[in-house]
Amino acid sequence: MANKYEYEDRSDGIAITRMVTTDKDIVIPDTIDGRTVVELCDRFLVCSANGDNRRITIPESVKRFGKEAFHGAMRVDTIVTEGDVNDIFSVKMIAEYDFTLCFTYDGRKRSFGFVSGYPVSFPEFDTAILSSGFNISVDVAMARLSDPVMLSEKDREGYLKYMRSRIIPMAERTVAENDPDRLKELCSAGVLGIDDMHSLLRRSVRSGRTSMTSVIMSIIGSMHRK
Repeated sequence: MANKYEYEDRSDGIAITRMVTTDKDIVIPDTIDGRTVVELCDRFLVCSANGDNRRITIPESVKRFGKEAFHGAMRVDTIVTEGDVNDIFSVKMIAEYDFTLCFTYDGRKRSFGFVSGYPVSFPEFDTAILSSGFNISVDVAMARLSDPVMLSEKDREGYLKYMRSRIIPMAERTVAENDPDRLKELCSAGVLGIDDMHSLLRRSVRSGRTSMTSVIMSIIGSMHRK
């Protein structure tokens, strides 16, 4: 269907106050009626319902967001921003639902799964989730340690503390299940030390896991070279 828009004037363009669409992949236009879209207002998608796994793509022209811009955007699990991620982070919005934010930082494409009820910004997300302790998970800690965008040293230590008591049994399970890809993923967090890897190597050799043993030896070699 043709998308419908309501908008307000701003000094540098227009702000979308309402967008009605049934598209699964929602693409915010960079211009409407020849004017640049610079802002998304609170609950601008509240009238746009559709199926699951919806995606929103935001153009580089959008510089400002309402604090509740994405509230009411039901069943959206991915938001992609083509502009400066700091424009979203500066709003300090709170996630209404779990979703993955895809963005560019330091010239690299990144993604992170923000958790419902927590800030959509760094370092505010880290501080809030580490202090609560309720919704922190291995996946969250792994994601932040593996790609520490805007991660403070204090919050890094918090994630490391959380992971240290959990990662050894997880790594041992990868050996038992002969899952080298998962072991590589665990190693990317930087929690496992050289002694841990030698212990895993002994387990792998004893169990006759040839491919796993090769992977562990490669990881140990790369750790020695650092």
